[in-house]
Amino acid sequence: MAKFLIAGAGIAGLSAALALAKSGHEVTVLEQAPELSEVGAGIQLGPNVMRILIDWGLGEPILDKGYEPADLVVRDVRDDRVLTARTLDDARKKYGAPHICIRRCDLQSVLFSAAVKAGAVIKTDQPLNDLPNMANQPFDALLGCDGLHSKVREHMLSGTRHGKAPRSSGHTAYRAMLNMNLLPMHLRSRSVQVWLGSAQHAVAYPVNQQQMNIVIVQEGAPTLGGRMSAQLHALIVAVQANSGFTTWPLFHRPLLLHPKLYTKGNIALLGDAAHPMLPYLAQGAAMAIEDAECLAQACVNLKDGSQANIHKALRAYAKARWRRNARVQAQSSWQGWVYHASGLVRYVRNAALWVAGKQLTAMPWLYDYQHTKK
Repeated sequence: MAKFLIAGAGIAGLSAALALAKSGHEVTVLEQAPELSEVGAGIQLGPNVMRILIDWGLGEPILDKGYEPADLVVRDVRDDRVLTARTLDDARKKYGAPHICIRRCDLQSVLFSAAVKAGAVIKTDQPLNDLPNMANQPFDALLGCDGLHSKVREHMLSGTRHGKAPRSSGHTAYRAMLNMNLLPMHLRSRSVQVWLGSAQHAVAYPVNQQQMNIVIVQEGAPTLGGRMSAQLHALIVAVQANSGFTTWPLFHRPLLLHPKLYTKGNIALLGDAAHPMLPYLAQGAAMAIEDAECLAQACVNLKDGSQANIHKALRAYAKARWRRNARVQAQSSWQGWVYHASGLVRYVRNAALWVAGKQLTAMPWLYDYQHTKK
């Protein structure tokens, strides 16, 4: 079996640690932060990723900590008019797994416990400054799971445009977690709700029985504002009267459009280090977990850590993942353009959702995917 060093203990790093340790490999995870902490607030886990988590034996703890919404409702941000709605509770029947909303820190906690139980060693407060030496013995491979501002990526792709710092998207996310008992009954929705406007949109959904995650993404100056419906305005007032919003500028990187950009020698990139996603498809965590499962399968027959075998396994992983990740990245950006459309495009968008919204939001190519399919 091989020895893997993983840089970063976020969702990508913990998922890779768990998947590889379950396959019998020796795994050490280094995290720069002094302790694992929540980044962001809530996330959605579509059936494409829940199938993997259930296969890893994590379905029950995730269902215990999270929430399975009944439906998706898309509204106009100006007046709450429903543009389209579709059920989510048939995801089990359609795709073999549910659609789950959960606090990011709860998912991270489940992954951490499972990775440690599988035998992974996780060390915090570990600076990632000596990357060339980290890529050498006593480890056979270095996995860059260190997020948007990945030092592993900057080292591996140094001298190319892909190794430069991420660029601002011009979009800002306002995020909050709110106890639902602070809301009037008519605002305590059990659905995934989306409001579409011009140069802005909002999302709200329960992450467990008590809490709701609220995210507003806006283009331009980082100040929350614009015309909003009575329902959305009431949610914002409730947040501002309690916890308040945290502000997150959103960044992006150019697509990695070739497998050779995912791996070099005994180094490979996973998760946001390889393909940071704008949040419009809610698939950032999902792609990281898909990466981890795919890498583990590429390494399942890895009998030793010889460089030839390591390089072959990492190349197989890269070849299997780059198209999928690039498509989801590009679709996320396009979805943002659609969500924030103005003028005539906005009227066309709303009309299309009104006529065929169930089909347009279903996206079987996304949720029915399995990486073993070529």
